[in-house]
Amino acid sequence: MPAQPECDLTLLIVEARYERIHAAYMLAASAAAMGRTVLLFGMGAGVCAFCRAWTGLEDGAGASMRERAGVAGLDVLRDAVVEMGGALMVCDSGVKTLGVGTEDLLEQVQVVGLPSFFDRAGNARQLVF
Repeated sequence: MPAQPECDLTLLIVEARYERIHAAYMLAASAAAMGRTVLLFGMGAGVCAFCRAWTGLEDGAGASMRERAGVAGLDVLRDAVVEMGGALMVCDSGVKTLGVGTEDLLEQVQVVGLPSFFDRAGNARQLVF
């Protein structure tokens, strides 16, 4: 298997709140558009940010406000991150805790343990959402 590129930015999503997930995907999409290598990692409730149907997403009130303002929503941002090569990973313990199956996750998502996450993240800057 070829070596993974070193990450410039790692975003850890640990909550299922709309505003935090939106901010993480906005930063990820912006960094990827600037040519930076981005890794998003979901832990605990943050695993919902990697589910096809946003299973478990809390407080989506900001979605309609953004839509009216012409600001990209979660689906658009997540699709952009994937299209620009952003890596998506979730913690296996979060998947088990939430009862999420691999069929619930986007196909690009890797289910890994923390050691695999740290190996992939390397010395990247890390932000927690």
